[in-house]
Amino acid sequence: MDWLKSLMPVAASMLGGPVAGIAVKFLADKLGAPAETVDAVTATMARLNESPEGRIRLAEIDAELRKHAIDAGVDLERLAVAHAADVNKTMQAEAASEHWPTYSWRPAIGFAVALNVLMTSITVALAYVMVIFLDKKPELLNYLPAMLGAMAALVGVVAPILGIASWFRGKAQANPDIATVNKG
Repeated sequence: MDWLKSLMPVAASMLGGPVAGIAVKFLADKLGAPAETVDAVTATMARLNESPEGRIRLAEIDAELRKHAIDAGVDLERLAVAHAADVNKTMQAEAASEHWPTYSWRPAIGFAVALNVLMTSITVALAYVMVIFLDKKPELLNYLPAMLGAMAALVGVVAPILGIASWFRGKAQANPDIATVNKG
């Protein structure tokens, strides 16, 4: 249900956390769900998601849920941080793994991106050096945009993974209270 996270971010974060009861009760009432359960509420939301008018109504209900949650004293930012901590558990389990492919795939992506950037820089520099100083054919430079585009696409695919992993690793290094397992 990726659509739920994009269309109703408040509902998605509340339904998956410790304040699910507040969200279920509110959403069941607003949606006219047959029961006050997560399954009944999500089924009703899924049916509404099938039409443009239903999606508009879901977005409106999510805004109302945000106001209701704030009025009830729910700290939505703290809830989002707690959700991120749950996601981080997977990364911690990978880092603590004894199986080398499991704990090494994120660092391997980092090294692959660094190698990609290095090789791209060397290729561009060599192409210009060959044309400017060695009097090679200037048509050689016509190949650079396509090559740079392909290399940028490769980096663009893995950069989000690398960024998230680096952020969590930096957070762990900045806070000595966060337990880490170093493989090396």
